[in-house]
Amino acid sequence: MKYGSLLFAGLLALLNFSSAVAQDLDFNTATPLYPDGAASHSYIGIGTPAVNVDISVSGPGQFSNASPNRTGTGLSTPSVDFNSPGETKNYSFTFGDPVTGLEFSLIALQYKIDFTNPQSYYQDKITIIAVDEFGNSVTPVIPAGTGYIVNGNEILANTPTPSVDVNKVRFLTKVKTVTIVFGNGPMAGADPRPQGFTIGDMDWTGVVLPVELSYFRAKPIGSVVQLTWETTSEQNARYFSVEHSLNVSDFTPIGRVMASGDATRRQFYSFVDDQSHQTTNYYRLQQVDRDGSTHYSKIIAVRHDNRMPDLAVYPNPSDGHSIGLQCNELDPATLQLTDLTGQKIAFRLVEPTTGQIRLLPQKPLKTGVYILHAPGLKAVRLLVH
Repeated sequence: MKYGSLLFAGLLALLNFSSAVAQDLDFNTATPLYPDGAASHSYIGIGTPAVNVDISVSGPGQFSNASPNRTGTGLSTPSVDFNSPGETKNYSFTFGDPVTGLEFSLIALQYKIDFTNPQSYYQDKITIIAVDEFGNSVTPVIPAGTGYIVNGNEILANTPTPSVDVNKVRFLTKVKTVTIVFGNGPMAGADPRPQGFTIGDMDWTGVVLPVELSYFRAKPIGSVVQLTWETTSEQNARYFSVEHSLNVSDFTPIGRVMASGDATRRQFYSFVDDQSHQTTNYYRLQQVDRDGSTHYSKIIAVRHDNRMPDLAVYPNPSDGHSIGLQCNELDPATLQLTDLTGQKIAFRLVEPTTGQIRLLPQKPLKTGVYILHAPGLKAVRLLVH
C-alpha cells in the first residue's frame, strides 16, 4: 500500500533534513534578484535541500556607481573609493544552515603603480574570514597563481597586470559565514584611486543540519494516523514538534516528542494523531535545537480512505511567481508546465525551510491558464491572475 507524500523520487531522496546535492548561487539569475547598489540582500531557498543566504556590505569607502551589482560572472563591486589605504569594505555571506564544499572565485584583482601621482597607487588585498556555526575559524584553501601572492587567508595582487583572477577559493569543512575583506596592500598611496573586483558565483555540495532524517511516514490505522520517523544522527537536538494542516499552508502543532539530543546511531520515533480528519491530512516535523533554532521536514499527506490526489497546486488561482506543489512519489524529471498551446515553460523546484515544495517559473507567468502534468497523472489546470 502506498501513502501520499511529498517525496520526490530520485531528486529529493527520502525526506532528509540533510543531503549532498550540488548547489549554485548564480548572482545574475537567483531570485529575488540582487538590487543594484543594495547594502544587504537575502536569497530564499537556494538549491535542494534549500538554504537561505544573507548578504551584507559594510565598512568605509564610497561606491562611485550603483555597486554592488549583478553581472554574468558574479557580484561585481567595480569602484570603491577609499579615503586612505587602511580602509576596507566587508562583504559577508551568512548561510541559514552550514554548507559543505563551498567554493567561489575572486575576479579582476589589480595592482596599479603607474599613475603620475604616487598617492593614487592602489594594490588590491583580500582577507577571507570564515567561521562555522559555533564561531570556530575555518581556513580557506586558496590556490597559487600568477599576479598575486597568498599568505594564509590573505591574497595580495603584486604584478602590475590589467587584472588577475583567483580560481577557486575552497573550504574543506563546513562554513556558516564567510566575510571577504577588500582593501589595499602596502604599496598603495595615501589616497588610492577607486578600485574594485567581482565575487564569483558560489557553489557548494551540501547543507549540514543538526538532524539527519532517513524517513518520515504516515499510516492510517482505524480512526487514527500513526506517524513514524527515524534519524541517522543528531547533534544538539531538543525535540520534534508534530504539526498538522488541512490546506498545506496553515500548520498547527499537535504534539511534541523529545529528541535523543546527540546520537550517532539510528533513533526511532513515533506519534499517534487521534484527532485526524476524513479529508486529506498533511503533516510535517519542526525540529527544535537546544539553542532554539528550528528546521522543518518535508510535508507528507495521508487519508483514511487511502485515496490521494495525484497532483495538486496551491494557491489556485496563483500570482504566477511561486506555486506550491503537492504530489505522490512523482519523478520531477517528468513534470512539465505548459501554456494552452503546449509551449513548455522553464521552472525550478525549491524546498524552503518551511518544508513546502515550491515551483518557481524562470519568468513570472502572465495572466492566463496553464497546465501542469506528468506521464500517468491527471493534468492540473493552473489559473494565473
